[in-house]
Amino acid sequence: MRKRIIFFAVLSFLIFLAGCSWESLSSTSQESTYANKTSQMDDSIKFEVVESDVYFSQQTGQSENLASIKTIFCDKNHNLVLTEVFSTKTLDVAKRGLELSIFSASRQHTLRSFGLFCIFPDSVKINFLKIESGAATIDLNSEFYKQKYLDFYIRAITFYLTSFENIDRVYFYNEGKSYTNKAFEQKKAGQVIIFVPQKVLSEVFLVPKWIDIPEKFKSIPMTFAQKSLINSLSYRFSKLNGLKLNNVKLEEKTLYIDLSKELLNLKGNAEVDIVLSSICFTAKEIDKTLKFLKLSIDGREPYLDQYNLREKIDMDQFKLNSLKIRL
Repeated sequence: MRKRIIFFAVLSFLIFLAGCSWESLSSTSQESTYANKTSQMDDSIKFEVVESDVYFSQQTGQSENLASIKTIFCDKNHNLVLTEVFSTKTLDVAKRGLELSIFSASRQHTLRSFGLFCIFPDSVKINFLKIESGAATIDLNSEFYKQKYLDFYIRAITFYLTSFENIDRVYFYNEGKSYTNKAFEQKKAGQVIIFVPQKVLSEVFLVPKWIDIPEKFKSIPMTFAQKSLINSLSYRFSKLNGLKLNNVKLEEKTLYIDLSKELLNLKGNAEVDIVLSSICFTAKEIDKTLKFLKLSIDGREPYLDQYNLREKIDMDQFKLNSLKIRL
């Protein structure tokens, strides 16, 4: 009888120890899993969606190290998206902007929320970038020139760099040697660029489209560009279906445009600003001296939401794709 009691006592003690060990092991496993997740989270980039003046209205050490920097990404359809984000201040803002579109896992994790992608693979390195007399010279490593989508990459870089006011052409170098003797320009002779609204997830971006000018419009590229844009807007916005361009005139740094009554179907500041910014950015790609837009509708000058069309609209108030994220 005593042996049986001792046996059951020892057995109960062993079961108790096993239970403690399992609980400890389970706890350790959970802590390990949590630690791994935490580590992964720590590796991902920290960013905030902020209002445009947040980092500049607060006098903190952090705000002093950040600036609004122009950069370039693309969506899944390879539409180029020229935009502005917050990043570390640097003397060479153009080079920093390009570096932000070189792939990194953390950066892409951030961009995925906006439906955007880094353009360049992580094997690409920018050796140097210099700007002189209206020309940018960029030297990239040899890996860049081995890429399958090289033509697309060159177009992206050229479009990005020539978006700065003091740059109109780009020379490419491969590890110190000229890639080609000719300079690349934002668009070829006989082309126009129109900026059309493109919805990517919850954001609407203005993306460039390169269009060849037909022979009969060669002498009036602004009319052709705006006509092409209006056709695109009519197609993309159901409210603007049937929208027509009645007249275009340039005078004293002002673009005068008369559109059909369908424009009045737009409702809300956001829709109106998207359409007006499309018109303004398309116009300024052709004539960078333009300052104002004067809009009329079938010859009349009513109110268009918040705009009194009797007055000129300042083109500089429109910003191109300001994402307001921190990279």
